[in-house]
Amino acid sequence: MSWYAAPANERLAEYYCVGGDNKLEGFLSFRSQFKSLPPYAYVLLADDDVYFEPGGISRFLDICDRHHTYLAQPALKWTTHYNLNVTLANPACVLRQVSYIEIMAPCLSAQAIEELIDTFAISRSTWGVDWTWAGRSQGRRPIHVVDAVRIEHTKPMDKQGGAFYLKMQSLGVDPNTELQRARDNFPDFVGMRTERAGHVYREGIPSFLRRPALLLFENLKFLARQRKKLARRLHRLRVARNRAP
Repeated sequence: MSWYAAPANERLAEYYCVGGDNKLEGFLSFRSQFKSLPPYAYVLLADDDVYFEPGGISRFLDICDRHHTYLAQPALKWTTHYNLNVTLANPACVLRQVSYIEIMAPCLSAQAIEELIDTFAISRSTWGVDWTWAGRSQGRRPIHVVDAVRIEHTKPMDKQGGAFYLKMQSLGVDPNTELQRARDNFPDFVGMRTERAGHVYREGIPSFLRRPALLLFENLKFLARQRKKLARRLHRLRVARNRAP
């Protein structure tokens, strides 16, 4: 358990660590404090506002281990707060090869930790770290979304009033500048997409229907985007109505 402040008085986790202004810095602090850790095959660095259903983390790690993933993340539900279509669950797949995963809940193999640990401190806001991972992995290492395990992002990103972003403002850190720096370092990155191959499809889908089903659900993700836009409009209307005299 990584705390940004003094830990609560409980002992539910095996390890507790305090340090860093973001979770990647916290992980570096953790590795520094506990040098004799077991040789974990995978490390999941999930934000505190993502929700796995009971048993979801174990199932997710089991799929990663079974398919020897390098860098992966659980899929997001279509009805939750999300940022990118590529990370939304595709019901046709158990495991889907993509070009990009988010910093929200990345799972790194031991090999990925070894090869990417130097990127953990390149961004105070963590913006751009996932872009750097994608850029460095392109054509070299596979990246996956585990569609069989779906999580909820329990609150929308609040760049204006969220506690983390207020802290970044106080430190003079501009997340957009850090993201642009990463983009500039990888001008040939193909962008965020589901790849043409490298997927593990759900059992029961006939082989001739697998790719059509994959493409169908990828194209239907615009419905989730439209729902998100509608929710934002309704939220703005409610806020305006509450502010009206």
